[in-house]
Amino acid sequence: MTLLTHPTGPATDSTALSSPVTLSPTAQLVARALERPRRLLMAALLLGVPVASALAAGWVSSIAVDDLKESARAQLTLYNANLRAELERHAAVPLALAQDAEVGALLSNPTPAAVDRLNRKLQDIARALDALALYVMDAKGTTVAASNWDSATSFVGENFSYRPYFRMAMDQGEGHHFALGTTSLVPGYYTANRVVAENRTMGAVVLKLGFDRLERAWAPSQEKLLVTDRDGVAFITNVPSWRYHALPRRIPISLPIMPEGTSEGLDVLPWAFGGASDRIALEGKGGQQRYLLTSIAMPGGDWTLHSLTSLDPVTARAWVAGLLAAATVAMAALSAYAIALRRVALVERIALQEESRAELECRVAAATADLRAAENELTQAAKLAALGQMSAGIAHEINQPLAAMRSFADNAVVLLERGRMDAVRDNLAEIAELTDRMAAITRQLKGFARRASGTLGPVSVQGAVAQALALLESKLRREDITVEVDLPDLPVRVVAEDVRLQQVLVNLIGNAADAMRGCPVRRLRIGLVAAEGEALLSVADTGSGVAVADLSRLFVPFFTTKEAGEGLGLGLSISHGIVEDFGGSLTAANRNGKPGHGAVFTLRLMTTEQSL
Repeated sequence: MTLLTHPTGPATDSTALSSPVTLSPTAQLVARALERPRRLLMAALLLGVPVASALAAGWVSSIAVDDLKESARAQLTLYNANLRAELERHAAVPLALAQDAEVGALLSNPTPAAVDRLNRKLQDIARALDALALYVMDAKGTTVAASNWDSATSFVGENFSYRPYFRMAMDQGEGHHFALGTTSLVPGYYTANRVVAENRTMGAVVLKLGFDRLERAWAPSQEKLLVTDRDGVAFITNVPSWRYHALPRRIPISLPIMPEGTSEGLDVLPWAFGGASDRIALEGKGGQQRYLLTSIAMPGGDWTLHSLTSLDPVTARAWVAGLLAAATVAMAALSAYAIALRRVALVERIALQEESRAELECRVAAATADLRAAENELTQAAKLAALGQMSAGIAHEINQPLAAMRSFADNAVVLLERGRMDAVRDNLAEIAELTDRMAAITRQLKGFARRASGTLGPVSVQGAVAQALALLESKLRREDITVEVDLPDLPVRVVAEDVRLQQVLVNLIGNAADAMRGCPVRRLRIGLVAAEGEALLSVADTGSGVAVADLSRLFVPFFTTKEAGEGLGLGLSISHGIVEDFGGSLTAANRNGKPGHGAVFTLRLMTTEQSL
């Protein structure tokens, strides 16, 4: 585009060279037409770009934080279930031993031979459980037999009557406590059960578990995890330098359970205020890093599980959104400026045509041609305007997959930084199709992992069967087992507790799947018959069945027909006790009355008045 002036002839002296330039009316019109688009362009670049970038970054950041909070809560639920499973993994062992006749006989008459036999038995069980210690105490708190009887830190002869778990077991029948061992100086979680024989309290059986295995399992986690006690002291964590450090009392953080004790005299966690009650700042190699703090109270109200999730993905998504918004606004401003320039050019051409028409009537044809060219330019400008209107929609359509790709890429970047190239490829190939399934599994595990209420009520048999099959779906599919379900169309409700009934079914179905491993025909059948106030729920398989001599011992604690290392023999015993708590019974038999055709387990449960 050019600015035109009227020719006045060549300058003849220095005065003419220094005189101000006088613009023609057309040039003045063009200059005025250009001034406003320039101001708008500068305003858009100087104000619109940063404002749009800030708004987009803030909006995407809030969404990303909400997504991260939801993901962190889901992950924390899994870690909570993992911790509870670790604690409850062998909780039935001291209970079963407390009912063992050999333990009761020893406490009644602790002969050397009986003590030696029980020492070795406890040692074998502790090794199988990978427990720190398993021991039996008399009613005065003195250890009579222990799994570490032959070690330098043997508990035999030691009196632990002052320990809370012993007092709770003697008073309430069961006790739990986390403490540092006074003899072994090794921290652990104690579970104690009272031993009752001949209608009197004889003592207690105590199981001590460590958390090395759990911390090793948590070590690869992206989150920083820790468990604090009622005094706010961390005793389980995947950050070794945090162990036995207290929560800081000086920063305002939101916790489900506020610590009762004081941190005076204790090392305090190196946490700093991160800008909100759920934000923590930590000093790292590259400077200060911010984390999202998520906490959940463990059942019982004594322990709190915390996770610190990095906010780097939120920052990255906010930066990308801000850059995209800035680029979009800048492109829109430049497009609008380009259109304005074309319109100014059109104005200039029209003005030139008006001047030329007054002076050169003979160039009407040329002016007409110029008009036609101007019309073509106007058409092109209209096309560009339409494209500018569509750009917002196009950017929106592109922004969603970009945001998703960015989220997926964040995970891949972390794996890439660790040099796990195979994991990066697997992540990129499978993350999209695994998202929905992981959400479903989380919901199932959350429901299944929650602590049972202990209150009996009407429970849908069909619902419990469906939940159990859903939890074992991958195993049944992997073992290529055909499942046949024969349940009434109308709901059948029995007197039970939902979570524990699912636990029984999962155990029976899992045992059936194991029994059919390697069999040519693998078919699992679940049937239900309800009549006269009771329901018969059967789980049958096509495995090798049960030896006749073993049928009477299936529900005895520690009896198992599996290979060594594959089971402790407690599953059927626990299931039998659960069903009896419901007022029902659990029986086992061979299909067709003899081994070789598979086994069938039958639950007899009472139905409620609302059934059928």
